[in-house]
Amino acid sequence: MQGVLSSRLPHHQLRRTPLDLAALFVLMVIMAVLTTAAFWAFWHTNRIYTGVTIGGVPVGGLTRTEALRQLNEQLPAYPLPPVTITYQGQKWPLQTAQAKTEADLLGAVNRAYLVGRTGDWADDIAIQSLTALRQTEVTPQLAIDEAALRAALTRLAMAVEKPGMAARQIGDVSIPAEPGVRVDVEATLQGVLGALQRTSLHEMAEVPLVTAAVLPPAESTPGETAALASAAPAQPILLRDDQFGLEFAIAPAAVNGGLGSSQPVQVDEAQLRALLASLAEQVSVPARNARLRFNPLTGGVTVLQPSQPGRRLNVDATVAAVRDALAAGSAEAPLVVEKVEPAVDMNKTAEMGIRELVVSGSTYFAGSSASRIRNIEVAADKFDGVVIPPEGLFSFNDIVRDVSSANGFEDSLIIWGDRTAVGVGGGVCQVSTTIFRAAYEGGFPIVQRYNHGYVVDWYGKPGLDATIFTPTVDFQFRNDTGAYLLIEPVVDAVNGVITFNLYGTKPDREVTISEPEISDIIEPEAPIYTVDESLAPGQKKQVDWEKEGMTVTVRRTIVENGTTRTDTLTSKYQPWRAVYLVGPGTDIPATPTPVATATP
Repeated sequence: MQGVLSSRLPHHQLRRTPLDLAALFVLMVIMAVLTTAAFWAFWHTNRIYTGVTIGGVPVGGLTRTEALRQLNEQLPAYPLPPVTITYQGQKWPLQTAQAKTEADLLGAVNRAYLVGRTGDWADDIAIQSLTALRQTEVTPQLAIDEAALRAALTRLAMAVEKPGMAARQIGDVSIPAEPGVRVDVEATLQGVLGALQRTSLHEMAEVPLVTAAVLPPAESTPGETAALASAAPAQPILLRDDQFGLEFAIAPAAVNGGLGSSQPVQVDEAQLRALLASLAEQVSVPARNARLRFNPLTGGVTVLQPSQPGRRLNVDATVAAVRDALAAGSAEAPLVVEKVEPAVDMNKTAEMGIRELVVSGSTYFAGSSASRIRNIEVAADKFDGVVIPPEGLFSFNDIVRDVSSANGFEDSLIIWGDRTAVGVGGGVCQVSTTIFRAAYEGGFPIVQRYNHGYVVDWYGKPGLDATIFTPTVDFQFRNDTGAYLLIEPVVDAVNGVITFNLYGTKPDREVTISEPEISDIIEPEAPIYTVDESLAPGQKKQVDWEKEGMTVTVRRTIVENGTTRTDTLTSKYQPWRAVYLVGPGTDIPATPTPVATATP
């Protein structure tokens, strides 16, 4: 019996219970989920998460460049959602088709990329899952042609408005006073604009007509009543443009003695010009330049973003047209709007001379934080396909626009005053420095450039950096090649390299840049020690490193067309002291520098 029992004992120990199988199954499920999550995160690296749409166009799984290209192909003219104006139970569809729009597709792409990237792991998983299952719609910010909407509301107002009527006696019948109605076109327009920004493309917006009561006049005598009945009200003057489909009604107060009034018609030119100057801001739409892509293997140029003509109001010609119309007794005058051609026309790529690499510049950012790398990617992407026409001025700030969280940038370390601090946009100067290097090495005229406040290790040798601070501190250079210049940013986040390639027609020039000459070295002051209550007693943490102040001179020699010219680039860097955070009770070295206190 003992032998039998002994032989069965090991077999009994290896038996699997239902609980063991359940635990094994749960473990396998967890491993499968983790594997799927890891693959999901890896697949969406530098891609918009699955389920995100912009204006109804799916962009999930695309890089930001691919998403922008797809939006430009599918939404070349971003339509407005339908709008209904409501008033006392009545509804009127507002004619929005004539109102041209300019959608901020690049900003929408950057906001789409941030969906599911809040920085909180649990929130990100929940957002990504819901987005994949139900979709998340990102609505672009719209620049809307207000003039067409105002004209449509003005026509609607003319059908709703009525004057106040005084109490009156007609025969034996006494008619009480009746208040009038005045439509506030501007307030209603603001309501329409707000609704259009909040409403997705496939929804309908309802906006109430904003009105105000008009008090009836005092009781009139029979003679006055008859005179009022026979008086013809002054008519509004309609300005019309058939080329762009614009209409705008102006009040008779813009002229002395409007049509239908008892006074002779005279144009109050100063008042009319002031009105048209305000209208010009609403009518004018800047032309949109094309963004292009150059293939160095084939030499071909493709369109990333189509160009679009703009328009502007010719105030002088419109004033003359109104004067002529009134003299002829007409209540309608031409609104003289001129077409503005884009400086970079997608239909003229063959004439641009974009055929080879002109110059390339690179800098390195390996070791940067995740937020700094993200800001470098966001900023660089804004320059993808930008084209500078001959003698055109490149402005970094005009292209990158606002460095803010709303524009896709994250918090990272920036230079703020005399300290390194956390702020929005840390890393953007890596991008400005890189394109400065390319322009400087290419011999382009540097129009505006500022060095950093102190020597920054990211940029290698001092004297060849370029800082920006929107909108006041900019980097600018001029394209003097005689051909168009196409910008291509390339960010290698794995190896920490950013490169700007400039394509066009390479001029016959040789550029030589000297080694930086360092002078006027200034030693930094003693370190600052700041007590941080969040640190443990006796703990010390360095957050800023000392740098010598100095003046750095770089000379650039350009040989072109048999002539030689030299320019000098001077950078003055201030000394930078080290900064330490210390826990309470930490021994601080003897120093005349005052000790500050920080709270977490």
